[in-house]
Amino acid sequence: YHPERNIKRSEVTKMICVALNGGKEPNLSVPNTPTFSDVRGTADGWAEKYIESCVAQGIVSGVGGGRFSPAGNVTGSQLAKMLLVCLGYDADIEKFTGNAWETNVNVIATQKGLYVDLEGMDPSVAVTRDNAAQMVWNALQATMVTYKYTIVSENGQLVSKVELVEKNTTLLQSK
Repeated sequence: YHPERNIKRSEVTKMICVALNGGKEPNLSVPNTPTFSDVRGTADGWAEKYIESCVAQGIVSGVGGGRFSPAGNVTGSQLAKMLLVCLGYDADIEKFTGNAWETNVNVIATQKGLYVDLEGMDPSVAVTRDNAAQMVWNALQATMVTYKYTIVSENGQLVSKVELVEKNTTLLQSK
């Protein structure tokens, strides 16, 4: 297990897929054509099905240039972003992209309790396996969210309003 080691991008996708499947190994497949050029046929090829599943769900994306960097480290903020998406947050609506993404992620991650029992952790650096496991555990207990969309009239114009709504369930309860 080596809890003191940094968790890799490939490893975190497996953790997420298993957590989202109620702690059981999910039955996943891979596409005929891989999304990334640096996964299939490499030492990290074992993780392709988890990576592809997380990509399909909008939980992770590549690092650019058609690459995923499966052996790359994951920061606490990056993992928090992935877990918030698992909880139902929309990365675009919540501004988990762009220059202030890390601040926006960390504010909501703190509010949702993703950093509980990790008070000494710096979310801007590579996260260790034990801290990643704690974050996943915290996410499993956090309340899920959804969005409510309504059309309203403002100044004679129809405008779409988006409201964040807490669900009455956690990831643990939804499995």
